Order: sequence, then C-alpha cells, then structure tokens
Amino acid sequence: MIHVLTLTYLKPRETVTAHMPEHKAWLREHSDRGRILLSGPRPDGGAVIVTADLDEATVSELIESDPWHRLGIASYERIGFEARNVSPGVVTAPEPDEGVLLINVATTDGAPETVDALASAVEHVAATADGFLGSRLLTSVDGDAVINLAAWADEKRFNAIFDDPEFTRRYQAFAKTTTGAKYRLYRTSRVITPGR
Repeated sequence: MIHVLTLTYLKPRETVTAHMPEHKAWLREHSDRGRILLSGPRPDGGAVIVTADLDEATVSELIESDPWHRLGIASYERIGFEARNVSPGVVTAPEPDEGVLLINVATTDGAPETVDALASAVEHVAATADGFLGSRLLTSVDGDAVINLAAWADEKRFNAIFDDPEFTRRYQAFAKTTTGAKYRLYRTSRVITPGR
C-alpha cells in the first residue's frame, strides 16, 4: 500500500531546524532506496511524506528510523491506500519489479499532427489493453520531437498490443506523421534524488 505520512512538530521551530540535517539525510537515504516518493513541508507547519508501495511493517520501521521520531521532534499519522491509478513516470514499487516503461521517441516536422495520431493509438490501448498503466505524451521545446512515456505491468502484456489490428492501424497512421521513430522498454535499475 501507498502511505501518506503526516508529521506534526512537537518541539519548537529552533529544535526542528537544529535537527534538519539528520532528517534530510534520512529522507535522501530512503528516497534513493525507492521507499519515499515525495516529501515536503506543509504551509501550516509540519510535513508530509508519501511512501512507495510498502507493507505496514516496513512503514513502521521507516517511521521508527527517522531521527525526528526517535528524538520526539515530530509525531506521525498515517493513511494507507491501494494505488490503482498512477501517473506514467511515477514508479511506486520500492524495488525493481516486472513493470516496464516504454519510451518511444519520434522526430517530426508537425508535432501537433504527430501528437494527435499517437494519442489515437494510445487511447485505443488505454481502452483495450490489459496491463497498460498509463501514458504521458511529451513534445520537445523545439517542436521537432514527440515522446510517449508509458507504463506497463510487464513486457509480455506490452508485446500483446502488436497482435491487435486496430492498434497496428493507428500506430501506422502515427508513423506516417513522423520523420523517424524508435522505442525501447526500460526497467528501474537505480533511483537518485536531489541532494538538497
């Protein structure tokens, strides 16, 4: 389950600030290990952490290992939920799994036409393909390339889309709008977060 952890400060701001370096090191360690997806301060004080897909015991260990928790600087409340919808590019598994990310790069002389044609193929997949987890279409700042970043449960289910004649027809229509296209499948091998 994904967990939203709400931290409430129990000590004065000076104490929180004095122990910020240890807390930030802890955040970075667990972000780099894929356990923490998002974290940051709340405008009204305190903080929020969103975990990867972790079991209850791992979340408890995570909380217990936070210097702020050990020193009584912050208390934790948690809400767990099953993540059924995930934005493409967001990997919720704390460890590499069978999931794959498709990166399809197409060069083009007409980005709007290419995006529309690619969107038609992806929308068909979204409505029909088992294992499709979502897609994000990107256009280069220069308008000369389009990228499809799509998440799939596994490689086998990705490959199955090529057996669908309607997908093939739509993909061929997309290909005609490009000056070249190439795709590859990727798996997470390492996570590196900003050192701030």
